[in-house]
Amino acid sequence: MTLLALALGLGIVGFLIWWLLIETEGVYLGRRVVVALYDLVAHRYDRIKQFDDYADHALVSQALMAAIAPKTDPLILDVATGTGRLPLLMARNADFHGQVLGIDASQRMLSVAQEKVAAQGFAGLVTLLRQDASQLAFPAEQFDAVTCLEALEFLPDQAVALAEMTRVLKGGGLLLATIRIDSRWMPDRAWSESKMREALKGLGLRDIHFAIWQADYSQVWARKPATAA
Repeated sequence: MTLLALALGLGIVGFLIWWLLIETEGVYLGRRVVVALYDLVAHRYDRIKQFDDYADHALVSQALMAAIAPKTDPLILDVATGTGRLPLLMARNADFHGQVLGIDASQRMLSVAQEKVAAQGFAGLVTLLRQDASQLAFPAEQFDAVTCLEALEFLPDQAVALAEMTRVLKGGGLLLATIRIDSRWMPDRAWSESKMREALKGLGLRDIHFAIWQADYSQVWARKPATAA
């Protein structure tokens, strides 16, 4: 019985470690742990995620350009940019002639992103900054589009972050975010479609719709009402 109890205890501890540090990426342990974990895996992050560049081009880059057409030179803010997934997707799009500003709390993730941007020759299109999503250091109504991919549930306060994204979005501008499809492992963190819709409506956003994107995430599209000249 003692060995059985010990094995059970070790199993429970192992599961908790896996859940707290791997499955939920430290979010229940606070912002510092989340940032530290991303710093730790920064140079392995792309190999871990194994992004599908072809699908991302069609369902993110091309879809975003179509949504903001006929504008081809937008100023885009990518919140929690990580290793520069969204900025590089846009920079590689031949129809894109704008600028992307990517922000993240992890300096090592930004360093990896900067290396990729420089290596691919996109320094003129992409700027990277270390910044907190809950207090964006930009004036109101600065960006034609604001994006936040696979990151909202890991931010310290999702409601505050969404409010900040909406604040810096121009009237008529586009918000593209994501929500987890399976929220069982992240109670109170992974928002349902109804909760996300309610939050966006509360911020005054319109044309809210959800699109199937990949196995774990759905896209969320919304638009800020145009302001009077």
